[in-house]
Amino acid sequence: MGKWHFVTLFSVILALGLLFFLNNYKGYDELISPMLKQEKVLGINQWFPKDILDSQETAPKITAKSAIFLDSKDGTILYSKNINEKLPIASLAKVMTVLISLEHKKMEDDFTISKRATEMEPDEMILLPEETLTLKELLYGIFLVSANDAAEVLAESVTGNRDEFIKLMNKKAKQLGMENSYFANPTGLDEDDNNSFSSAYDLAILARFLIHHYPEVVEISKTPYIFIPETESHQSYEMWSGINLLTTYPGVVGFKTGYTPDAGLTLITLARIDGHEVIGVLLGSEARRDEARELLDYSFKKLIQ
Repeated sequence: MGKWHFVTLFSVILALGLLFFLNNYKGYDELISPMLKQEKVLGINQWFPKDILDSQETAPKITAKSAIFLDSKDGTILYSKNINEKLPIASLAKVMTVLISLEHKKMEDDFTISKRATEMEPDEMILLPEETLTLKELLYGIFLVSANDAAEVLAESVTGNRDEFIKLMNKKAKQLGMENSYFANPTGLDEDDNNSFSSAYDLAILARFLIHHYPEVVEISKTPYIFIPETESHQSYEMWSGINLLTTYPGVVGFKTGYTPDAGLTLITLARIDGHEVIGVLLGSEARRDEARELLDYSFKKLIQ
């Protein structure tokens, strides 16, 4: 057999062997970068929070069951409390809903509102059946008023199948390295026997990934008020943000609040001061606003001193 015939035969055998491995490797579908499968997603996360900067002896005392505040650039943890504890997260689940939607759709894409979605309560945009809104308009509803009806529209329409959308949420969590997370629905609402949960550590990973790959969501989340005029396809919408820190803490630029009786007050906050960016997560808090303010002060003092 000639030299080149041998090289060709070897190459074919090597390619077939690699194909067999990929098709039979158990974790392939979950761990391979979806970019290689030509899906419209961003691939596997490479950023994780790391060691605490120093002692927390002077840290504020908080009621939150779990919390993490960190430097989003290098992942240094500035404050931590039970950061890997699995806890209900309420509407912070919508951050994953937003990520999946942006990985598959564009801001200007239209969504037709179903009757089922309009029946979602308690927080809502008060969407009407058969209206058509863009993804960007629905995201204003999700970030400003934590609209459950808007989240359900996305879950129903992004892939055409709500159950498939929720599967994507959980696959993305694994892909990002969120080891203590599960999403039962796109809203974070409590269900009878199957609720979403996560950890402060995991939510920091999720928030940072979304913010740094889709910075346009920060422009939405930092909006304190918006009026969306009536068009031929939908009524007008007027919304005020539920994030009090936007107007009371200089440097805060969003990000997402949540509450259910089971989860208590939850929060992901994003603040930028003097070139530093801090992401903070509070779960199960009794005084979300005050504790976030104290921990932002504490975190930026560490970074700027």
